[in-house]
Amino acid sequence: MSSSLPDLSSLYPVTSAQKAEYQERGYVLLREVCTFDEIEAHAAVIRDTALTHSRETRPMEERDTYGKAFLQIINLWQKNPEAAVFATAQRFGQIAADLMGVDGVRLYHDQALFKEPFGGPTPWHQDQFYWPLDGVKCLTMWMPMVRIEPDMMAMKFVPGTHLDGPITMKEISDDSEGFFNDFIHSNKLPIHQVQEMMPGDATFHDGWTLHGAPGNATDRMREVMTLIFFADGGKISTPTNSFREADMAGFFPGQQPGELAASPLNPLVYSRR
Repeated sequence: MSSSLPDLSSLYPVTSAQKAEYQERGYVLLREVCTFDEIEAHAAVIRDTALTHSRETRPMEERDTYGKAFLQIINLWQKNPEAAVFATAQRFGQIAADLMGVDGVRLYHDQALFKEPFGGPTPWHQDQFYWPLDGVKCLTMWMPMVRIEPDMMAMKFVPGTHLDGPITMKEISDDSEGFFNDFIHSNKLPIHQVQEMMPGDATFHDGWTLHGAPGNATDRMREVMTLIFFADGGKISTPTNSFREADMAGFFPGQQPGELAASPLNPLVYSRR
């Protein structure tokens, strides 16, 4: 690993009010999780690694809704040891542990999500639909590497929906968008749209929090890096759909349901012990 990259080992002071907001709403926005210098240095590595490994070559009009939403490149930390400095940073793990109220967290996987110029919306969905981790506390960190202005659009959340667990078992699609729109409107649920974010700001949301994102109406790439964490000590649940089966094989190789979720692909990134 390059010693020239900021190591991100210093901790971030999460307040009791921020913890309470996360627990109540299922998400929280934290400012300046990384300094400008830190995110600038790491963004160069993430950008280069992501674009080097992206395999999307189709024009936008030939893609389905999911394909129009973003370029998705998974586990950069395995593709480039410099990217691992960011993905396994103690600071991010500490924030995740503080917000979830657990002693330690493991990395499930990372993923770069680059919404291209004039890229489409990200339909409503619940992340944990994809993960064989029922009953395990999970959290996603969403950090932009560029300034997110109103026309570029950040995440939107339906607060409190994490308390319901799985609302429906639908993957990200036009179908999930229609179903969840009806669910939101019929239950008169509020939608919280995050507005401007600076590079190094981050949202953190629970695995069951309903969320999505509008399209990118600018001619600039919306570059975002995400990290998914789960509570250390959690066990793999029996997959209930083909996506979870694929995730179990891909992110818990050689492991079976009922075993501790702790393969070599799930490093312990923070522990109070």
